[in-house]
Order: sequence, then structure tokens, then C-alpha cells
Amino acid sequence: MNKEKSIIFLPSLFLITILVFIPLVMLTSKSLSVDDSISIANYLELFRDSTFHKALKNTFSISFYVVLATLIIGLPTAYFISRTRGRLKNIFLLLILFPLLTNAVVRSISWMIILGYDGILSRLLNNLGFLTEPISFMYSKFAVIIGSTYIFLPLMIVSLIGVMENISEEVEDASISLGASRFKTFFTIIIPNSISGIIVGLVLVFTATLTAYTTPNILGGTRTVVLATLVQQYGTTLGRWELVSSISIFLFALTVIVITLINKGAEAVGGANEKK
Repeated sequence: MNKEKSIIFLPSLFLITILVFIPLVMLTSKSLSVDDSISIANYLELFRDSTFHKALKNTFSISFYVVLATLIIGLPTAYFISRTRGRLKNIFLLLILFPLLTNAVVRSISWMIILGYDGILSRLLNNLGFLTEPISFMYSKFAVIIGSTYIFLPLMIVSLIGVMENISEEVEDASISLGASRFKTFFTIIIPNSISGIIVGLVLVFTATLTAYTTPNILGGTRTVVLATLVQQYGTTLGRWELVSSISIFLFALTVIVITLINKGAEAVGGANEKK
């Protein structure tokens, strides 16, 4: 039986080796190769580069705000959908999942109509008296955050719905019958019992934003450089493929560290909740 299981996993292991491990080893070798010798000179050059510092700062700040925005919007939305019954629930789920079927390029470009010069947002603020003349919100960190939040919000909502559906409504009713408001019940019952879904959502949204290229490139342009767009600039514009490899390995390591820290934080929160 064990031999049969091993045979079943062989194709997957082969694909992972070919598509993940071998390219990773090649990138690592390229990043450490300087004049046919092994050296960390490429990494040292990278860490001294002011453009890299700016891209790293932008990447982290954008990822943080996108995670925060998707969590704030996703929690009540997922709770509402999880408590909806019948055909209406399927409609809501379809509306949440439908944007994922559309190409990210199309979804990002659609925000150019909203955030562009004399766009929908500019006209709205102008009509409300907040602006005296049309302005453009494009090619800024704000535009990248808004676009990324829209694109990755379904990942957070779907991660939360599955967990919230398993929380018994009887627990909520008991909390309310004991004098707690629905608002307090949401924060003391629903959210603590949704930690596993929150963690999955955090990992998915943070790592997706951390490595995103399309939305920062379209909505951020050259003014808002992130690590993914910096890879493109170093590679196609400057031809510095050794720095491209260094950034790629750094980004991979950064992603692994972030996921590990989030999981450790989840274990700590889960342990604290169990003690209570």
C-alpha cells in the first residue's frame, strides 16, 4: 500500500522538481556567481542600491495596507454571506468569485478610468467640493493599494467564508441571550473562532501582493517601484540578470519568512484562545 502511494506521488514530485527546485537552484547559482567564483557581491550591491531600498519599502507598505483593507472589508462581508441561505448565497458567492475569472490586466486597467485624470473619483470629489480642479490618482502608491485590494479581496473573503460557516449560530444566540450585543458577539465569538481562516487569508493576500507585478506596473508606473517591477527594470532595461536573480532569491526568502511568522503568530493566538 505504501509503495502504491509513493508511485501516485511520483508525477507530482517530478513536476515540482522540474518547475520549482531546479529553477530555484539555477537562480541561486546565478545570484552567487561573480567572475566564475562564488560571492555575495551581487547581494551587497543590491543592498547598497537606493532604488532597491525604495522598492522594498514600497512593497512592504503596499502589502501591509492591502492586507489591512481586505481584512476590514472581508470580515463583515464573509460573515454576511456565511449567514445567508438559499439561492441568494449562491448569487453572492458568484459575485465574489466572478472577478477571479477576469484577467488581472483588464481589472487593473479598469481602475485607470476611475483613478485617472478627470476620472470618476476626481469628478466625484470635484462635485462634492473637495477639489477645485480635476486631478489624477494614477501612478501612485494609493492607486496600487486600491487596485490590489480590489483584485485580492476575493481571496480573503473565500478563506473566511469556509471557516465562518462552521461556527454554530447557536453559539451566537447564546452570547446574545446572555446580554452581549451583535457587535460584541462578532468581535468576541466570530473573529476568535475564525483565526484559521484569517491566517489563510493573510498568507494568500500578503504573498500575492508581495510578488504582484501587473497591478503595480499598470497603476504605479515608474513612480511607484516595487520589487516585482524592479526585477523587470533590471532585467529588460539594464540587462543585470545577476541582480534579477538576487532579487528573486531575496523575494523567495522573504515570502517564506513572512509565511513562517504568520503561522507562528497564529499558533500563539490559538494557544492563548485555548487557555482562555
